[in-house]
Amino acid sequence: MLKRLVVVLVSILVAMTLWAPAATAYTPRPGPIFNNPTGSMAAKFKLLTHVERSIRSTRRGETILISTYLMDRRQSADALINARKRGVSVQVVMDGGINNRHSRRLKSALNRDNGNKGRKWGPDRSFAIQCRGSCRGGKSEKNMHSKFFAFSRTGSARNVVMVSSSNLNKGGATRGYNDLFTMSGVASTFRTYQRIHGEMARDRPARNPYVVHRERSFESQFFPKRSASRATDPTYQALSRVRCRKVSGGAGRRGRTAINISMFFWAGERGVYLAKRLLKLNREGCIVGVIIGAPKKDVGGVLRRSARREGGINLYDSRVDRNNDGENELRVHTKYMLINGNYRGDSSSWQVFTGSQNWVKGSLTGGDETTLQISRQRAHRAYMNNWDFVRGRARKID
Repeated sequence: MLKRLVVVLVSILVAMTLWAPAATAYTPRPGPIFNNPTGSMAAKFKLLTHVERSIRSTRRGETILISTYLMDRRQSADALINARKRGVSVQVVMDGGINNRHSRRLKSALNRDNGNKGRKWGPDRSFAIQCRGSCRGGKSEKNMHSKFFAFSRTGSARNVVMVSSSNLNKGGATRGYNDLFTMSGVASTFRTYQRIHGEMARDRPARNPYVVHRERSFESQFFPKRSASRATDPTYQALSRVRCRKVSGGAGRRGRTAINISMFFWAGERGVYLAKRLLKLNREGCIVGVIIGAPKKDVGGVLRRSARREGGINLYDSRVDRNNDGENELRVHTKYMLINGNYRGDSSSWQVFTGSQNWVKGSLTGGDETTLQISRQRAHRAYMNNWDFVRGRARKID
C-alpha cells in the first residue's frame, strides 16, 4: 500500500513539473525598453530577461515564436526547453551560422519528435530550425537576421509581439546598446507574425516576401523586398515624406522637424543614398542628429564631411575600444530612426522606426528583416531619451 502511494505521489510531482503553469507570473509591459551595456548586470541583460521571463510565464497549450540571428545564452535555451516540457509549442527560427552548445541543446530538445531533418513537426508542434541563407529570400541570400519574439499568451497578456535589435546572445547585452518594443493585445499583428514565422520555418523563397501589416498605431514591415531601388526603398520613402518647416503642436525643435538616427551597420550604395538624403534635409532646415555604430568608410566619409561643415549634421561616434587592442568592444547595435515634426502632411507627427534592419542593400533586398513603425508621442519620447543617453556617452565628431 505504501509503495503504491509513493508511486502515485511521484507521478503527481512529475506531472506538476512538466505541465503546471509557469512558476513566475510575469506579464510583459507594453512599450519600449533599452539595455545599458555599461551598467549593472540587470541593466545589461534587461532585454533578455524581459524575453526570458515572458517565456517562463507562458502556459501549457500556448505558442511561443522566436526569430533570432544569434543564440548562445544558456538561460534563454533553458527557458525555451522547459516551456516545451510543460506543454508549450515552442517554435524557433535561427540563422544557419549558429553553432554553439546552447543552440545545439535547443535543437536537440525541440526536434526530438520531428522528422525530415527537423522540418516535419511532431505532435507537440515544437521545433528549432536554421535557415540555409535567408529563410524567405532563398539560400543564395546572406542570412536570417530578424529578431522578434511573439507569444499567444504570457502572464495575463494575449497576443504579445516583441520587436528588437537584440538577439538572444551575451554580446547583445554586454557589447551593444539595444532596444526592444513590446506590443500587447494585437491579435491581427500576432497572426501576421505567426504567418511570416511559418514561412520562415519552411526555409524556401516566399512568393511575395515583402509584407506590410497595420494595426492601431503600429506598422510592421517584413523583408526582403526583392528588386527594390532607391525610389521604392521604404526608408528612403519615409525620409522623402519629411518637410522641415511648418511644424506645430509642440513637435520638432525651434519650429523645425527633428530627425535622430541610431544606426549600427551602414554601408554601400544604399547607405550612401540614405546618408545624402539626410544631408539634404539638414540643408532644408531639419535638425539632424546621428549616432553611428559600425559604418563603412563610404558612409562615414559622407557623414563626417557634413559634421565638420558649418551648419552640418550633429554626428556622434558610439564606438569604444576599452582595452586599446584595436577592436571596439562597445557601440550602438540599435537600428532606429526618429522623426518629430512635419511628416506625411501632419505638422505635429511623432514617429519611431525600429527593428533589425541595418542600412545596407542586403537588409533591404535579400535577408529576413523586420521593421516596426510606431506612431506614438510617448514612444518617441522614450526613444529620444535613449538617444540622448547614448549621445552623452559618445564622441562628438566636428
